[in-house]
Amino acid sequence: MNIEIAIPSYDRAYIIKEKTLNLLERFNVPKSMIRIFLKDEEELEKYIDVLGNDYTFVLTGQGNIQNTRNFLRKYYQNSSLDGVLFIDDDIDGFTELGKPLSQPFLDIIQYFFKETRNRGFRYFGVNPSFNPFYWKDQVKTHLKYILGGFAGLLIDNTKDLIQCDIGHYEDYQFTIEHFIRDGGIVCFEKYGIHTKRIQASGGITGSLGGEAQRDIERDLNADFLENKYPGMIKKIIKDYGKDVRLNWRFKPI
Repeated sequence: MNIEIAIPSYDRAYIIKEKTLNLLERFNVPKSMIRIFLKDEEELEKYIDVLGNDYTFVLTGQGNIQNTRNFLRKYYQNSSLDGVLFIDDDIDGFTELGKPLSQPFLDIIQYFFKETRNRGFRYFGVNPSFNPFYWKDQVKTHLKYILGGFAGLLIDNTKDLIQCDIGHYEDYQFTIEHFIRDGGIVCFEKYGIHTKRIQASGGITGSLGGEAQRDIERDLNADFLENKYPGMIKKIIKDYGKDVRLNWRFKPI
């Protein structure tokens, strides 16, 4: 299948070089398969200084994760590609049951896309837990959280474009909307990523102006999701604030 890897990034030229791009290079992913999405010309200059001109850059003109994610969805909606793999800029590990991959990375990604298509769905992800203890050699299609930092989309312009209404927890909304529209999602539970969950610089936190603002947005968006999708998701209270949980028993209508 003809696919591409899309990486949205903000103020993380050195991080993306050391982490995600370094990982993809170790996995022998051609640079021609990678497209990096940046906010504006100022950001572009910084990234070219660090990365050179070996990568394809696209300017989004967007200043937050909600609008950036929506831009990427619109960008690829009418693409001639079969699919796109969205990866965050701070991924430094991708393993199978917590161990080195048994097959080449690109072969596994091709399998993800083909298996998702064969099951009649359009959106897939890997195990959302960062602890391999919870990874299992199984594929699930119930309402299970698809981590936005590593998610695949089969391009199908015969279906309505899915957009998000929020920034923090936007990946929960994409998961739910694909489950509603497509009748399911696909989670490959034996594979997972490694990343630092919240980076102090750049990314979502940087675009919002700091962790305090991110905490405020997180709590507001937890309320929004619970109200918008009753029965599918609920908020829970943890020591750091509001979190959300999907109802895996929910059945598509």
